[in-house]
Amino acid sequence: MPLLDIEKGVRKKEIKSRFRLVRLAGLRSRELLNPKEDTLPCQEENYDKYTTKALSEIINGKIAFEPVKKETGESDE
Repeated sequence: MPLLDIEKGVRKKEIKSRFRLVRLAGLRSRELLNPKEDTLPCQEENYDKYTTKALSEIINGKIAFEPVKKETGESDE
């Protein structure tokens, strides 16, 4: 099995840290494991495990993602 270049993923401006890269890969692997109607199909077929497929998709830029804006937690009352 070829090794993935984790540092290539960390250098991306949207990711910036290993923690975020691992978090995104975990979320994507859950999507691949339990797909819903609107789930993007797997873009990598070179690997057997969902976590490795997800990590490869992110590192190679095969999927796009948007950061979620944090809510302030203030109520409108």
